[in-house]
Amino acid sequence: MLRGIVAMAVGCLVADLVIWGLTWASPGFTMPSWIFAPFFVFAIVANGVTIVIFVLAHGTKSRPSISLRHLPRWLIAVLTLVVVGFVVTGPAELFTAVPGQPGYNSSTHQYYYDNHGSIILTTRGPYFSAVATQTRGFLSFAIAFTCVALVLATAELSRRSKLKAPRLSEVPEPTAPPPRLCPPSWVGAIVVVAALVLTVVTFVQISTRVDAYASNPSAVTTSGITKHLTNGPWVVFTWCETHATDAPYGCPSMAPSDIEIRGADGSEVRTSPDPSNDHISPDGLPAAGQLTFSIEESGDYRLVLTRPVPKGVFVAESPGTVARSLVGSIVLAVLGIAVALCGVILVARRIRWRLRDAPPVLVETA
Repeated sequence: MLRGIVAMAVGCLVADLVIWGLTWASPGFTMPSWIFAPFFVFAIVANGVTIVIFVLAHGTKSRPSISLRHLPRWLIAVLTLVVVGFVVTGPAELFTAVPGQPGYNSSTHQYYYDNHGSIILTTRGPYFSAVATQTRGFLSFAIAFTCVALVLATAELSRRSKLKAPRLSEVPEPTAPPPRLCPPSWVGAIVVVAALVLTVVTFVQISTRVDAYASNPSAVTTSGITKHLTNGPWVVFTWCETHATDAPYGCPSMAPSDIEIRGADGSEVRTSPDPSNDHISPDGLPAAGQLTFSIEESGDYRLVLTRPVPKGVFVAESPGTVARSLVGSIVLAVLGIAVALCGVILVARRIRWRLRDAPPVLVETA
């Protein structure tokens, strides 16, 4: 396991440093968060695993300890400077140079910062600079934590290289029978892998569905647009000045007579005030639901405003409909996590029985 952690840590560290350098070399360089976020997750998990291994290997339950005496002092000094440097500079740059979460509204073609609900408009240059700074901030933590995991794992491998101990496969089988619910380790490993694959797939489905909801909304104007609407409830939204929490703020109101919706056959779709007062944020900018209507049959519909509405109008599926469509995926994701934990427990029970009840083995120092 430690060799795997070292190999993955080196690969992640190289990728982190390459991406970190590109954010400086190319001012317009951006990438989606799902590309570099796994590096941060790996760094946290690898740290937890290596620390647990160190506590078990170097201490007791009452006096855990961590020793780096098997590593050269110069290497420890260099990695310490790297860790401290990235931990200090990353957050410092992130909190001083970025006034809020950077975003882009593809409907209004505006760049902005979202500072806890307060929208600050900006231009293209500062927007890309803020995105690059944000990427460096996250990667700074990932680089620092990965370095720590690499140091701990390398030190433990160096210590073990001086021991003449048999592999787990060479340890004699226990004479006592295995406890109940203690299948072979490969069974538990397959359960864990299958459950994690299920969880990742469902999370991707959820993320894709949420990202696609109300993305790139088509503005409804007085000249009208033709839009394909699926059957079910829909909501007419108006753009707002700032994020609305308990009540709409700066959102133009609409009456049912302000919009006309007709099907391909000319039949009119009636609207009514939105009773749920829905709030969404397409592209990071707030909008409030004003009217609701229901489509009986999917098809192309003509939407026309009978009067201009300040800030703009668009239509989107009811948030309640989208939430209900995600229930199955959420249940599968939770089930996948639960099954993965059960698989880890099965593997741990097997290893515990294998080591606890096995005959004693002599370990020699090289």
